[in-house]
Amino acid sequence: MNRLKRSRLIIGALTLALTIGIVPASTQVRAEPTVTYPTFADTAFQRVWERYDKPVYYGQASRSYTWGNQVTAGLTEGYAEGPNGKHLVQYFDKSRMEINNPNGDRNADFFVTQGLLARDMIRGEVQEGDNQFRKTSPAEIPFGDLDDTSSASPTYASFNKVLDSPPLPAGNAIAQRIERSGAVNNSADPRGITSVGVVPGVTTNHSMASVFYQFLQGTGPVTDANGAYTTAAIYTPTFYVTGMPITEPYWATVKAAGGMRDVLIQCFERRCLTYTPSNPTAFQVELANTGLQYYTWRYPQNSDKIAPQITELVVTDVTATSVRIVWKTDEAATSEVKFGTTDQYDRLAGNLELAKFHSVTLEQLLPSQNYHFIIISRDVVGNVAQTADAGFKTRAVGDTTTPTATPTATPSPSPSPSASPSPSASPSPSPSASPSPSPAPSPSASPSPSPSASPSPSPSPSPSPSPSPSPSPSPSPSPSPSPSPSPSPSPSPSAAPSASPAPSTSPSPSPSPSASASPAP
Repeated sequence: MNRLKRSRLIIGALTLALTIGIVPASTQVRAEPTVTYPTFADTAFQRVWERYDKPVYYGQASRSYTWGNQVTAGLTEGYAEGPNGKHLVQYFDKSRMEINNPNGDRNADFFVTQGLLARDMIRGEVQEGDNQFRKTSPAEIPFGDLDDTSSASPTYASFNKVLDSPPLPAGNAIAQRIERSGAVNNSADPRGITSVGVVPGVTTNHSMASVFYQFLQGTGPVTDANGAYTTAAIYTPTFYVTGMPITEPYWATVKAAGGMRDVLIQCFERRCLTYTPSNPTAFQVELANTGLQYYTWRYPQNSDKIAPQITELVVTDVTATSVRIVWKTDEAATSEVKFGTTDQYDRLAGNLELAKFHSVTLEQLLPSQNYHFIIISRDVVGNVAQTADAGFKTRAVGDTTTPTATPTATPSPSPSPSASPSPSASPSPSPSASPSPSPAPSPSASPSPSPSASPSPSPSPSPSPSPSPSPSPSPSPSPSPSPSPSPSPSPSPSAAPSASPAPSTSPSPSPSPSASASPAP
């Protein structure tokens, strides 16, 4: 696995901006980030991941990831009820998987649990046993950009002030807004979102927003026990993935991509959910990157000061009114393009999700027009890589010729100057071999019990995937039951020329649909 990016507690602010999945206002571009197929610390982890995310990975489902990218390999963390006082865990973007009783029935309900990650961050507690919690400080991670210090923008710690708020009655419009101080007012536009009240089976005395309840009741493609796709309830039982609600839903004004906007947030025991009205419908409700956020908060010493490296930058699919820009980074980072008819770059497009393979389409362009652009990719700790000014020219209306491709300017990243951090003091990785199964049932680690039902991951372990060295250019369209998928698909620019240095000249008057970026005029 490439070097892992972790942040100090305060730098972790960027993480939540990315989880909200807000699309920059200039051009609404949204595609699920490319995920590298994980290497699993245990085959039980693989079964759970594949049930939810294999259909998304292969393009069989249009929804956000439930687990997403691998953040760590297997780790051992202290847990009182585990063997020798420890348990096996593995962090993913969206959550953490854990095995508290490796001698239990591997096909039993809750053999793989997740922990109370959101609850821990809000309360300022680290769970170290079924009923053991170590006190620490609540997570001061904002729901916005790294530099979001506005008094209107909440952090995880802000929700500590509203844990005991009464439930909003069913049918009431949600107009509550939370600020960084934890203060709540009723100034928000509900946008038609209402409370469904306290859902039967919920033991935490909190209501749910209608959009979040509908999301958790959704059906769609999942991977069955045989590795094939089937249509079923995605989140079953309802609260296995999220846990019970521990706050009411609140609107919040957050800074994302440099602009202030409204997002609906509700936190549950295990994760938080967000609703972003400006996102495409399939991605308006998303699971936050709670796993990555929690890891950032729990292990602040694992800091990093090396910026992503941008490579293989190519401008392709040039039309009279749009172009697509693709590039790669050596680590998961954002996909941001600033562009305009001058080097003032008055427009912004892209995706704030973390990915290694980037594809951004610029739309609503003028025909036969020269444009300037720069690429920006930020890693999870806020290290920024930025290319030099480059340019492209859109085609003329009605132009159907295939012009010669123009050279690409070599990317010029602007990394942070600091050296790589010293080795981490985090828990040591555990062996990747799976524990031997045994007929004893496994208890849930959560002191706040989930419903008695449980998810239905594949009962038969499948071997960990063995990705090939070269990622495929696009997700496989066929629902293959194979347990050994290829690595993450990427927007491979193989049809376009590779990046090469270019003199500071004006772009070619007739850029190719697969043209590389040239230095801006």
